[in-house]
Amino acid sequence: MPALYHRALILPQDFPIVRVNADAAPRNPSIVDCILQLQNINKAFYGVPVLRDVNFDLYKGEVHALLGENGAGKSTLIKILSGAYRLDAGTIILDRHKIGPNYNPKIAEDLGIVTIYQNFHLVPHLSVAENVALRNLTSRPSAFINRRATNAQAEAALAKIKFSIDPRLQVRELSVAKKQMLEIAIALSKNARVIIMDEPTAALSGKEIGALFGIILQLKSEGIGIIYVSHKLEEIKQIGDRVTILRDGRTVVTAGLRATDVKDIIGFMIGRELSANPVRRSASGGREVLSAKGISTRHLPDPLTVSVRECEILGITGLVGSGKTELARAIFGADKITAGSIYLNERKVEIHRPRDAVKLGIGYLPEDRDSKGLCLNLGVRENVTLALLAKLKGVLFSRRSERILVRKMVASLKIRTRDIFQPVKYLSGGNKQKVVLGKWLEAGCKLLILDEPTIGIDVGAREEFYELVRRFTEGPSRAVVFISSDIGEILEVADRILVMARSRLVAELNPRETSKQEIMQYSMSSPRV
Repeated sequence: MPALYHRALILPQDFPIVRVNADAAPRNPSIVDCILQLQNINKAFYGVPVLRDVNFDLYKGEVHALLGENGAGKSTLIKILSGAYRLDAGTIILDRHKIGPNYNPKIAEDLGIVTIYQNFHLVPHLSVAENVALRNLTSRPSAFINRRATNAQAEAALAKIKFSIDPRLQVRELSVAKKQMLEIAIALSKNARVIIMDEPTAALSGKEIGALFGIILQLKSEGIGIIYVSHKLEEIKQIGDRVTILRDGRTVVTAGLRATDVKDIIGFMIGRELSANPVRRSASGGREVLSAKGISTRHLPDPLTVSVRECEILGITGLVGSGKTELARAIFGADKITAGSIYLNERKVEIHRPRDAVKLGIGYLPEDRDSKGLCLNLGVRENVTLALLAKLKGVLFSRRSERILVRKMVASLKIRTRDIFQPVKYLSGGNKQKVVLGKWLEAGCKLLILDEPTIGIDVGAREEFYELVRRFTEGPSRAVVFISSDIGEILEVADRILVMARSRLVAELNPRETSKQEIMQYSMSSPRV
């Protein structure tokens, strides 16, 4: 077996060995030399092993996918490679040279190893141009900023990915998708030889994903190696050459993607086969839990009317920038409503701020969970009970009772954490999202608004998350507004689908009678329902 595809299999006893064609030829004939090798990498936090003898290699002109469930060790491995974490044992070899013990993020970038993290590393109050310049500082000090040169540098970086935006805009004014594109542009502005992409398409539309894949193909032709982390398996099959799968901190398998089925990949990731899709429910005919009539905001100039009924999962989809998030923020009180009315359980309510929504039993999982859904430096305990304690203001609540409630929620949602006091910033993306969900479940919410809730959640955890959402709607007077750009996800989860385009509702569809193609056609249209 060629060394390029050689790796021992470590499989659970209850999972059958899946034979893959490890001798399959690489897609790109320019893959000749090994750029990077990670040998027997070990890392533990607070005495708990996270990585155990992990091996990984990368070749010139190759897209090597790194997969695994949340908590499998992907993020830790990426941070070791980027210099953010120091390894406990093992060896990193770049171009046949061993990297020394003082390895850090600055050295990593100087060596040409650039990381595009899932969580943005941008300064929100600085402009686009200033963020590009900040990540490309030279050693020559200067008391003056050449605005013209800084803007030109940013425009050149953005032009590499055909992304047009005013370099003078402040980053905090950008959407999640535009922030992601800016991160990619900054990474490509460096003289990178190895690029690590952590969920790069999580917030991108189909057109933007196509542009990114075009950039990746160009980088491959230039001999740049790419480590690609994503939970979108069809995307991995489309763009990747090889895949390495981690489970419980160990290397399970490395194989050629061309000869490996998606079903096999899922099996290696979770150690079992996925259960069959649940039988789809009929749309609920119960009373309206939420009715937003003719509402508009500064970001939604045209009046919108939306309703969701008892026991219903209302799916809302559309392209990036279609107004989905703005609608969610309006209902939750994060954006001021300039016209229209909101009714809960057929009673008119006033929601001027998120605090009003929480008191009325509305929970909101924001698109950007780290900056808007969590207090990263606080523990799991504080985050889970944050909304509950806000509702119980003035009521005595013992620490012992709080710990009991949180431990039950952690067990119920299967949140992987050392203990309930561990700061959430150390959790994986999927476990962070579970903490946000747990916060609203603990607060006793009757209406959940979920905005892109499965971004960064692996295929196994997604199935569990969908089941949690379905179970939530089985309670009395409960409903869910499920917002997602993933049309396949909306078709699987929703009882009824609304499609948005250009800040308008353009279609209402029955998931049993529509298709991805029809939804996409509506997403790119402009007529009203």
